[in-house]
Amino acid sequence: MKCPYCQEEMLLGYIPNGGQPVQWIPEGGKPSLFSFSVAEKGIPLMNRFKPLKVNGYQAQAHYCPKCKVVIAPTKES
Repeated sequence: MKCPYCQEEMLLGYIPNGGQPVQWIPEGGKPSLFSFSVAEKGIPLMNRFKPLKVNGYQAQAHYCPKCKVVIAPTKES
């Protein structure tokens, strides 16, 4: 996928749903085993802490390292 801002190729990854801070993780990467910490290759996103969580879900997303932008598609209606 091309970045809509700079037209360079974006990196494929995902946004996990768990106890860690909201972050983008590159495809093949895994979230940190420790709650409240960003994965080794994770890119933290602006977020707020919520004590309740649901594990096991993730949203596919693309990241542009040049523009520092993450784009994630929404679920179709």
